[in-house]
Amino acid sequence: MATRDAVFALLCAALCVLAVVAPTAAAQESTASGPGVEPLVQQGVEPDSTRIVVEVSERGDARWEIQYWTRLDDENTTEAFRSLQDDVRANPDDYTAAFAERIASTVGAAENATGREMAATNVSVAAETRSLPDSFGVVSYSFEWSNFAAVDGDRLVVGDAIEGFFLDSSSRLILSWPDDYGATTVEPAGDETRENAVIWRGTQTEFVSGEPNVVLERGAGGSEPSATPTPTPTPGDSETPAAGDDPFPTTTALIALALVVLVGAGAVYLRSRGALGGDGGAGAVDATGGTDADAPADSTAATADEAGSEPAADDAATSRATADAGADTAAADDTDESDASDDGEPSPPPELLSNEERVLRLIESRGGRIKQQEVAGALDWTDAKTSKVVRGMRDEGTIEGFRLGRENVLRLPEDDDRGADAPDGDGDSNGV
Repeated sequence: MATRDAVFALLCAALCVLAVVAPTAAAQESTASGPGVEPLVQQGVEPDSTRIVVEVSERGDARWEIQYWTRLDDENTTEAFRSLQDDVRANPDDYTAAFAERIASTVGAAENATGREMAATNVSVAAETRSLPDSFGVVSYSFEWSNFAAVDGDRLVVGDAIEGFFLDSSSRLILSWPDDYGATTVEPAGDETRENAVIWRGTQTEFVSGEPNVVLERGAGGSEPSATPTPTPTPGDSETPAAGDDPFPTTTALIALALVVLVGAGAVYLRSRGALGGDGGAGAVDATGGTDADAPADSTAATADEAGSEPAADDAATSRATADAGADTAAADDTDESDASDDGEPSPPPELLSNEERVLRLIESRGGRIKQQEVAGALDWTDAKTSKVVRGMRDEGTIEGFRLGRENVLRLPEDDDRGADAPDGDGDSNGV
């Protein structure tokens, strides 16, 4: 029963995880959009997500990089991206021309809104593959945005140039700043905060009027201003996702699905071994409440059916099982050998018992009788070893045996009141 409850609990937990993760994954896996994406689609590459990496300098200028990420999870997508990569290297102007026009329009609108003179320069494009550890194709458009942030002495105010910036469900904005600055205001709060950086995800954040708004002050982060300029973080550092920052939640969904399959397979296996048997499950539980996972699933049920024709022996077996179990029972091990001794003292572990004692322990745990084939399975013995041990015990009178159909059944010597229908003697030695 405990095994069954544990398996069903795992199944429920796995299904809950899948129910939460899978819809989230589906919602976030929309095709990416943004400036410069059209030429990629024309080449047969449809990006899955967009990362906008903005690195603000102490002068108020910013380096922008808009990255389009595509999961290379099949041969066609991989081949399409390789072709795109070759074309980007050979004809970069075909990609940057339309992108530069759109960015210039955006920067011009920001200039009018803020009153600061702005310009977009050094527009470029690059395509590469990355492994995180899955393989992705990344196309990056980059440019320099002058006077992006407002500068007031040792204070930088970031965000008025992109007020109300739109992030769709497949996009994220990563804003970073120099090491000797610290953020005193971040509105809205970032969905994730890293050292000298904040991240907003389109699935969690929607910028409203006056947002984003980030106020940076020199020394606010607790570090003293450095006389040596701090190197600007490389794009790779800013772009590499941190642990748990998976832009492609299908990986998590697949893991959850695999968990469901594995737990389900485990439940089927346990059921086939008798641990989760329905009506017959009680037959697989020994006198101490343990489950005999090693015994054949139908063996206990067959024993019960066969014993039905011998009520006298059944009554004796039931009495003996009740007397031997007593009030002190130990936890059964994998072979159902463990039981409490008659005087209530803890039983020795199976490895300290002789072969004969192990057989006796097993017969007692089964109510005084057991099929010889079950002994072999429960103790993980060969048929030859089982036959040798059983023959010696029968010769010594420790146990008795009889034939029941094609099966050899072993019993304790006290259980001999069954009459002539279960003869003892040489007739039961065949196959032992």
